[in-house]
Amino acid sequence: MTWLKGRVGAAYYNIATSELFVMDDVIEDDFSYCITRTLYRQCQPRYVITSSGSPEAFTNVLKKLIVKDTADTSMSSGSGLDRASHVALKILSKTSNTFEDCVHRVNLLNLTSEPQGMTSTERITFLNSVLNYNSKLMLHALGMLLKYIDTNWGKLALDPNGEAVYLYVNYVRLKDLVMIEEETYKELNIMQTKYHPSLFKFGASVKHEGMNLFTLLNRCQSRIGVKYLWRLMQQPTRDVTVLQDRFRVTEFFLNPDNRNLFESLRSSLKNLVRLTPALLNRYATPLAKPHDWKKLSAALSSVIHIGELCDSCRGSAMIFSRVADSITRHMHQSRYFIDYIVDYEMSKHQGKFAVRAGVDTELDELNDMRKSLPDMLAKYVMKDMPALPDSVDTAKLIYLPDIGFLLGITGWVGEPPEEVEIEGMEFKCSIGGIRHYKSDTARELDECVGDILCKITHRQSVILMKLIDFLSEDIVSITKAIECCAELDALMSLSTVARDHNYTQPKIVKSHVIDIKDGRHPLRELFSQYVANDTQSGESSSLIKIFSGPNACGKTAYMKQIALIVYMAHIGCYVSASSARIGVITNILTQIPLMESSCYNASSFLIDLRQINNILYSSTPNSLIIMDEFGRGTAEIDGLALLASVLNNFIKRKNYCPHVFVATHMHRIGSILPPDPIFELQMFDYVFSEENTLVFLYKVISGCVEKSFAHEVARSMGLEDDVLNEAVEIFESMRRGEMPPTKPQEDGRTMMRRIANVSKDEENTEAGKLKDLIKNTMTREL
Repeated sequence: MTWLKGRVGAAYYNIATSELFVMDDVIEDDFSYCITRTLYRQCQPRYVITSSGSPEAFTNVLKKLIVKDTADTSMSSGSGLDRASHVALKILSKTSNTFEDCVHRVNLLNLTSEPQGMTSTERITFLNSVLNYNSKLMLHALGMLLKYIDTNWGKLALDPNGEAVYLYVNYVRLKDLVMIEEETYKELNIMQTKYHPSLFKFGASVKHEGMNLFTLLNRCQSRIGVKYLWRLMQQPTRDVTVLQDRFRVTEFFLNPDNRNLFESLRSSLKNLVRLTPALLNRYATPLAKPHDWKKLSAALSSVIHIGELCDSCRGSAMIFSRVADSITRHMHQSRYFIDYIVDYEMSKHQGKFAVRAGVDTELDELNDMRKSLPDMLAKYVMKDMPALPDSVDTAKLIYLPDIGFLLGITGWVGEPPEEVEIEGMEFKCSIGGIRHYKSDTARELDECVGDILCKITHRQSVILMKLIDFLSEDIVSITKAIECCAELDALMSLSTVARDHNYTQPKIVKSHVIDIKDGRHPLRELFSQYVANDTQSGESSSLIKIFSGPNACGKTAYMKQIALIVYMAHIGCYVSASSARIGVITNILTQIPLMESSCYNASSFLIDLRQINNILYSSTPNSLIIMDEFGRGTAEIDGLALLASVLNNFIKRKNYCPHVFVATHMHRIGSILPPDPIFELQMFDYVFSEENTLVFLYKVISGCVEKSFAHEVARSMGLEDDVLNEAVEIFESMRRGEMPPTKPQEDGRTMMRRIANVSKDEENTEAGKLKDLIKNTMTREL
């Protein structure tokens, strides 16, 4: 396993079945490490491998998991021969397992299921279709795993003369989590995972990534609420109990009778800040500003107030009970002591931590002494006046750091004498024409008063450290309470969006069904009038839907709409439909064309193949699969054969077939597939206007179109008539099996125009180029 900057990647090997499992990079919660814990529970490892470059916190989590597993198994079985008692953590050297070395080992991976006789280049191409090379942490983890197996195979399998066999690569499906790849998050426009939630302002979209589902749902009032919503959307769940509790929160806040409570909670949530041990230590340093203490007090007050409000409705949803129960007596005391001790006005005036009067007797005495010090010094200076020579007119007592109190002669009768020494006094220095002496009175002040400011600062520091120590005693409870409030903030954000956009509560069932009435695309409807459509899959309806229709008629938007509604239901959010009954989904798998990018080191067709390969390997009966124009990146006959083969694979699964939605322009697909009620052909309705222009109705109906109307769509987009007319003629000729007709006159005019354009610039015209054009024109076969 590898962890870096809030993301985790993993791979494991099953010796008994010779299977490799990999998990693409996913966002990991560095507060609870739920992905790491779930993965550990699922694979039940004998060895746990990580790099010495992993963060200490991540390594400690792995150690705690192993220790806890050992303790639990020992208590249940008492056997010394069980798996858990032998789990070992192997921390490999990061210098011997760099990312480059690990990727090199992955590129040498030999799978039993791979085609025979491949070259090194062909193997890398094949692995690109099996593995997601964009998941850097997964590749690093897989490389470390393979290298460790290479070195220790004899000890692992008790077969010193053999070597590991790898049948194929499977993708990990974590229990209770709806697995979604990062590419799918981007394709469905759920969120751009490269952006951290700290970039997002509370309750509003930002310019960094534009409108997506995350920015739509983000109405959080606090920064930690935004981060919790981010994690919640990264971890859609199949736990029906969790989802039902989230739905109850939205249902509660949509009730008009609870509107005042909703507004009170929103107001308090704005003051939330996360209190961690590292942040608490900052308060003990000069980096802490006076307003930091005020923010801390406001945060604790808000958490306590939120807890009191939630206590009044604890029976409505589990989150209310968790928030109310997270408030401890110590938190009340912490809030009281901060307000009792910290003098906010004085702290702001002095620019540092200041203690209120009446908190500490010793500090009060020091402050009183400091305030009365000018009068005291005026009285004490009179004691020294009789001992001064008659030439001294005026004097005063002052304090200099590291030297103490000194008597300064500020005025003379006439000119000051050249002799600086005065009997009974010690001359110290002369500053600005004022001579300073250490007198008996100054020595007395040094003993009874001393450095008053230093004493005050020291005493305030002692009080500050006691306050921080007191807060630290309950830091875990405070952190948990704030985390519960952050969850409440995220769920209230979902309820706000549900009210504003007229969303409805979906019914989550443990059946093989998706039944959506009047479904709408949650993002598209924000910018234009959107036509609602129904969706039925499973139970009495077909599981495979094959959509056809004119270009740009809404096929892709409709399929994304289905995926988004299902996804929203699995994060506990109301959905954009009049009603929805959705069976629990294990994963959402997509094959949607991506923009070609050098970072993928593959063509668009190869990327499509990798996505389809992942779909075939990872899909379960409860998967939701979206396929958009698969096969478009190769010859039509090859693409049609591949598409038919993939769909036939699903058809053969019968009752174990997942929910499959396919958009294609290969209209012969229906005639190639074997007749079976498990699949259904559907199309997007359209009409031709009186002007013979194509009009999209954006309504799904049964049937299949005969053509894609590419020419009509091109005409609506403003393509030149000459080009369009020629395209239609070529199309009609090819449909009749004839060669496109030639047009000698038009070809000649075209060549003459090219010659004229070249010869316009007489100075820069190349004679050879002009000669070649004329020669081609004269010898052109018409």
